[in-house]
Amino acid sequence: MIIGISRKALDALEGNSLAKRPLKLTPKDAAALALIDDSGPAPRVLLGKRRADLKFMPGQFVFPGGRREQDDARIPIASSLVGNDIRLIAEGCGPKGTASRARALAVSALREFYEETGFVIGKTHNQSPNWADFILNQLAADLGSMRYLARAITPPGRTRRFDTRFFIAKYSAVATEVAPPDAEFSEIRWATFAETLDLDLPEITRTILDVVSKRLIDDPDLTGTHPIPEFRMRGKTFVCEWRT
Repeated sequence: MIIGISRKALDALEGNSLAKRPLKLTPKDAAALALIDDSGPAPRVLLGKRRADLKFMPGQFVFPGGRREQDDARIPIASSLVGNDIRLIAEGCGPKGTASRARALAVSALREFYEETGFVIGKTHNQSPNWADFILNQLAADLGSMRYLARAITPPGRTRRFDTRFFIAKYSAVATEVAPPDAEFSEIRWATFAETLDLDLPEITRTILDVVSKRLIDDPDLTGTHPIPEFRMRGKTFVCEWRT
């Protein structure tokens, strides 16, 4: 965990993503998904290795995810997020927080996950979204299969900054698997929590993995109500604040 670390120390750990000159970037809305396979003796999580030629977190394993897109707010869905999760996401957005924005962020997580891994999390629906493999399989995004997990805002000084909402879902929610439409990952790997210790991970990914591990212990069926950790830089210190 990197809670309480100074910005200087965190910059030293994340030198591969630092901008060469000062940039004043506003964090962009983003979403990511931790997919869990708990069918074996030890839970495994799906991670993707970012290509080495990318400017942000090159060559590191991360949770599949990316920026929210405008169309994410208009895509038909097969099921909705749990109401308390909608509230927690919307309240975290401040004055501009709405149920529609919360829904769009959840859709972003499933869209990005599909694009980067080829895993389609959806249910049969008569109005499929404009995503090729969802249409092909007559599916729409199944938001009800996942839960809100955490939020993290990229510290200043990086080549990219994101305000990322992390979600969690079980592998049993996957309707079908296809070739990933996006080539952002050079490798996709299932790993136990013990195996992730040997992977090259950004510090925030390690921190979120700890959140995932504890959530699975406290709420293995992902049906409970939990406070949401929000990770960000406050002054010169990286902190965790809780939203309930």
